[in-house]
This record gives sequence, structure tokens and C-alpha cells, in this order.
Amino acid sequence: MADWPQRQSDVGRLCDIAVSGRYRDDMKFDGLHAVADYAALYALLRQDSLATVLDDELGDYCVEADADHATMTFSAEGGQSITTAADLIAILDDHAITWGWAHPAGQRDGIASALRKTGSDLGIDELTDPTVSLPVRLSAGEVDQYLDETADIVGSAAVQSTGVSPYYTVRLDDGTRQVYLLTDFSLPEPSFADFATKMPGVMNAIAVNDHRVAVHGMAARLGWHISWRSADDIGRSPTCELTDGTSRAHIDFDRKGRPRGYRCELIAS
Repeated sequence: MADWPQRQSDVGRLCDIAVSGRYRDDMKFDGLHAVADYAALYALLRQDSLATVLDDELGDYCVEADADHATMTFSAEGGQSITTAADLIAILDDHAITWGWAHPAGQRDGIASALRKTGSDLGIDELTDPTVSLPVRLSAGEVDQYLDETADIVGSAAVQSTGVSPYYTVRLDDGTRQVYLLTDFSLPEPSFADFATKMPGVMNAIAVNDHRVAVHGMAARLGWHISWRSADDIGRSPTCELTDGTSRAHIDFDRKGRPRGYRCELIAS
């Protein structure tokens, strides 16, 4: 399928698709989504790995973020703790996204500025404007869900723009979300088995406009081979094959880019 990028550097083509109307977020942020979707599946697998490490080492824990000192501490009741470098990417309230590079608690030329550069390079206003207004016609319940989803979109866009992961979202008492990149938290890269055994759950969990973009972006980042073709059904629906050189996975999509079937063959290396 020629519509989808072959390298991470081709993510700009997705922005052209967004502008043309073929790639549309009903709640706006088409350009932001085009960047975020490419890293969304990879970022979610990294989130899952982070959660596993924290659960294994700390059990139940609380989180304290210190934007002024660019750190985040995960603390267990027994006194164990993990402190990591954490750069503020964005702050979300029920009115707007404020980017870390434009916020007093962030750093104008810090790692968050990579999103501004991405926006400048690709012509995405919502990444270059210091603040981005959120939809106003939402109920209290809708705002809560929308902020959770938007925080994940922001985090994925940060992963794509910086190459750094994982991200972590802190929810404050007033409902504000703070999104951070954990810049020195060492995690293994997702394996093919990690991806295959977590399907289809991870695909249903990501907030994306087009799951094909997320699958392709993950494969490109991890160096896996991916090929696309049209199925033999009447709608010529897209399918893809992924392999790390040993194991294989096959995913069927509908014409809107939603996964509808999955199978894999895992082979121990």
C-alpha cells in the first residue's frame, strides 16, 4: 500500500494525508494525531513495560513529579523508591494544552522543544502554538475521558518527536494532567513476542485515528519488516505481514484502518 510510510522520516506524508481530509480526528488535532499515531503502538508497549517494572519492584506506589527539578519519584509504602529524570512535555486542563516549552515550569529549549520543531518542520500549528484550545462542548464526564485520551496522544507525539520513551501522565487533584518524558528510565525494547502476545488488547487500547499507521510506525522503529497488500474481499481491505526475521504476524484491517483479524506464529530464537 503506497499510502503508508516506509521510514520514520516519512511521517510528514501523514500530515499531507491529514490536511487532504483522508485522515481525520473528529475532535480536531489532525496534524498532532498524524505524528502521535506513528509512535502510539510502540509507546504503549513501552508504557506496559514501565508498569511491569514498577509493579514488580514497588508493588503499590505513589508518584511525585517535580517539574522544577525535572525529576519524578515512584514511592512504595515500605520505603522503596525509584527516582528518574523527567522532562515536562505538556500540561492539560479542561480548556487547553500548554506545551512544556511554553510553560513556566518547563524549559523553552529543553526536550519538549522537539515537538515545536516537529510542528515547524511539518507545518502543524497545534505543535508550534504555545497553547492549544480544547473542545468546549463537553460534559464533565466527557472532559475527563477526553483529557486521558489527549494526554496519550501528546505523549505519543513526544515519543515520535524526541525518540525518548516512556512517557508518564500525572493526574493532579484538580483534574489537570501533566505529561512527562522519563529520559533516563532504562527499559528493554519491545520484543516481537511482547507485541504478539498482547494483541489484540494493545490495539484496542491506543487512541489513534488509523491503526495501520501505528503498526507501521512500530515496525519501522524496531527494525521489523512489514509489507502491505489488499485482501481478496469485495472491499479490497488492507492486510499486513510483520516479521522480525524469525516470528511472523498477520493483521487484517477494514477500510477505515481498524483491525478486524489477527494471527501470529511465534518461533523461539
